[in-house]
Amino acid sequence: MSTPEDGADVGKRVRRGLAWVGLASSLVGALDILAIGLMVAFWVPKQDVGVAFIVVSLFPVLDIATDLGMAAALIQRDDHSQSRMSTVFWLNILMSLALFALLAFGIGPLLVFFHKQPVLTGMLMLYGCRLIWQNVYFLPYALMKKELRFKELSVIRIIANVVEFASKVGFAIGGFGVWSFVVGPLARVFVTGVGVQICNPWRPSFVFKFSEGWDWAKFGLKTSAHKILFRLYSMVDIQVVGYYFGPADLAVYAIAYRIVLEPAVVIAEITGNVAFPAFSKLKNDTGALYEQLVAFCKMNLTIMLLFVGITFVAAEEILAILSASKDNDYTSGAPIIRLLCGVAILRALSFVIPPFLDGVGRPTLTLIYTATAAAVLSAFFVLFAYYFGPSLGFTSVALAWLMGYPIAFAVLVYMAFQILEVPSYRFYRRLAGIMLCGLAATALAAVTKLAAMGFPMPLRAALVLLVGVSSYSALLSRFQGINIRSVKQSLKS
Repeated sequence: MSTPEDGADVGKRVRRGLAWVGLASSLVGALDILAIGLMVAFWVPKQDVGVAFIVVSLFPVLDIATDLGMAAALIQRDDHSQSRMSTVFWLNILMSLALFALLAFGIGPLLVFFHKQPVLTGMLMLYGCRLIWQNVYFLPYALMKKELRFKELSVIRIIANVVEFASKVGFAIGGFGVWSFVVGPLARVFVTGVGVQICNPWRPSFVFKFSEGWDWAKFGLKTSAHKILFRLYSMVDIQVVGYYFGPADLAVYAIAYRIVLEPAVVIAEITGNVAFPAFSKLKNDTGALYEQLVAFCKMNLTIMLLFVGITFVAAEEILAILSASKDNDYTSGAPIIRLLCGVAILRALSFVIPPFLDGVGRPTLTLIYTATAAAVLSAFFVLFAYYFGPSLGFTSVALAWLMGYPIAFAVLVYMAFQILEVPSYRFYRRLAGIMLCGLAATALAAVTKLAAMGFPMPLRAALVLLVGVSSYSALLSRFQGINIRSVKQSLKS
């Protein structure tokens, strides 16, 4: 059973981990936004951007399918002998080779059939090489996570993503178009593999005992099934837009989607990387679990509301920056951004709960939530595109997000608080103050934009950003006690 001292020690290590993961995720997110922004604005035609995102949307699904959730099993369990880990390694090698074959002879040709873009198969096969290479580091990487060695992991991640940025932009400048979106991730995983092996060397033995890996496989399959389903329904909208509306409209939709929902994923990584091992260590202390869950949600919500508020108000200005030429005009994506802002807030909260469920040994509940989201949203995407597409265009798919995702979110919250045996309204009440601060700051930013409509676009965008950030910071400090000083104190070890 966990003791108060254990909880305090985990709390200190979690705060240090959050600081490092937060720094790494912020830099990585900024580099990714900058790379995509430069590529779509200057060097990659909008048609090619749309084609690229048909494949890019599959990357997270393929990454998780290769891992099979074994890394999560290693973090959650304590019984990792060399023979067991070696068995898991060879299982993943077999899985990645099988997946490479599936990409070459199954998924690739199927996408070509639906989207009429022959280049898709080659892009997927090149990415398949990345899936094989990631076996070099996924187990020692998971061991470092279990030991909460987030400083080293964050440094590796920053270096790897700098290399990815340089590769993406360099190949885009060189005229490689859609291939730039694949080469970048390949460079990143190569550097990650080298870095992890330097910091935490591990070599597999020539041992394959399936019985020793079966327990991990059962747990891992449950957790990976949830992640695969999550990534699948998160990319169905991309495929639907590409099929019904074509690559050019898909480029606009995909850029708007990444502007709003990808930062939610980045924020989730900040807590997700730390949350699962933290919840695993506190799994026998219900009170500490509840407080840690609230703390993670408050952090996610605090960051996300600032981002969503400014993005909601300045949608046209943000897209205008990316529209460097008439051929690459993305300004029609402003309604998509505003519709997805509500989804982004819910996702920032929902990303905390699956690590909680997995950490306390209830991955089946996570799978139930994700299956619900996958079924509801996939159906909504197709139905809304079919029935409302003729009048609303690809905006209909964003509307499907806004209408469907709250259903899955309600299921997730209900299951989590059944375990904690705490009424969910208490959870919402503890988040209400931050939400009100965010709404007030957004309203002030909107008034500022209306008052500055006669100003040049860059000045108007700068004023919205200034008023949004300053008012939100002041409101949080005055009513929630959240300011730079309080953050520094919470991060002290």
